[in-house]
Amino acid sequence: MPPAPPPAAPPPAVALAGREGGGLAPAPVPAPVPARPYASAVTTPPGGPARRPLRERVSLIALVLIALFIVAGCALAGWKHWQRSHPGDFTAGLRPCELVSPQTIHRLVPTSYGGRDDHGSCSWSAAREKGTERGGVFLQSFVLTEDLALDGLRDDRANTLGWEKTAPADLPGIGDEAFVRLRTADPERPAVAQVCFRLSNVRVDVTYTRADSDREAARAGAADAAREAADHLKASVR
Repeated sequence: MPPAPPPAAPPPAVALAGREGGGLAPAPVPAPVPARPYASAVTTPPGGPARRPLRERVSLIALVLIALFIVAGCALAGWKHWQRSHPGDFTAGLRPCELVSPQTIHRLVPTSYGGRDDHGSCSWSAAREKGTERGGVFLQSFVLTEDLALDGLRDDRANTLGWEKTAPADLPGIGDEAFVRLRTADPERPAVAQVCFRLSNVRVDVTYTRADSDREAARAGAADAAREAADHLKASVR
């Protein structure tokens, strides 16, 4: 018979903690330590994110305002430089007597006898009649640079000598900018209205004098003649 197999090796020894009841008891296994939750390196205090100190916020606002002023100043300086270097759409040689049609002049001054050109101006006057005021239309044009045309119109607006002291009324749709003013009211004198406008580098003043004291008719007539002159100038540069 073959020899019997050797006996199996005993299981590894278990650490013993002591004797209870004369026998060996296994040592207690320690409880696992729970993992600590991940803690963020940056914590946010209760009540939302921390606000900047008041002094820091005021300084930041001041810096933003200073930057805006610098940008606005640079833009204005650039605009002024462009105006000085840009002569405008018109050159010398305008014919002021051709800016208003004979039909419009005849409607405003029925007895006028044609336009008289005189160095950048044109006048259409009614025939002299004894005992009546002499009506007419007087147009004066100035060919300048754009910055001088802007300054001239601003100075004209501020000049109230002989005109009503109230601020002149703007007239949109005539040139680039325009305003109208009336001579100081006097029932014994004819009504006079003047429209001043600018188109690019040209300034034009249109003065309409009536034979009566109808101020509203004077205002409307001056506006009609000025609008026609501005449209004529626009068409000449298209």
